[in-house]
Amino acid sequence: MNAIKEVKKDEKAVSNVKLLPVNNEIKPATPEQKAEILKTIEKFKPEPILTAEARIERMKQFEALSTRFGALKDKSNELKTYKAGNDKMNAKITFQNAQGFKMEVQNSNVIQKLVEAAENELNVLLLEAENEVLTFEI
Repeated sequence: MNAIKEVKKDEKAVSNVKLLPVNNEIKPATPEQKAEILKTIEKFKPEPILTAEARIERMKQFEALSTRFGALKDKSNELKTYKAGNDKMNAKITFQNAQGFKMEVQNSNVIQKLVEAAENELNVLLLEAENEVLTFEI
């Protein structure tokens, strides 16, 4: 019985509902909207097909990038090997410039800081090179 009363109340509530007015007018796009749409289309526009010469040149650029990445990876491995074999008692680092001037460091604390700084910088360069290799398109 209660269910029937509730259904009748719902029917009354539905019959009292007024619909919202609908605006069927279509407005033309403004110049700003058109410009925004064109920018979006430009983002997804396919790249023009490269010539054989351009692709060969890009391949050479990729080879240079991969060589750079390989050299940085080798240096990173050498530094890790140095750290693993460092006894901190007889360690020595030698700096030498192109003119032949040398400087030796034997203090273990200084060597540790230099190695950490070199490792941090090498990791940054390695990540940049790896990212360039991964995102490069021939």
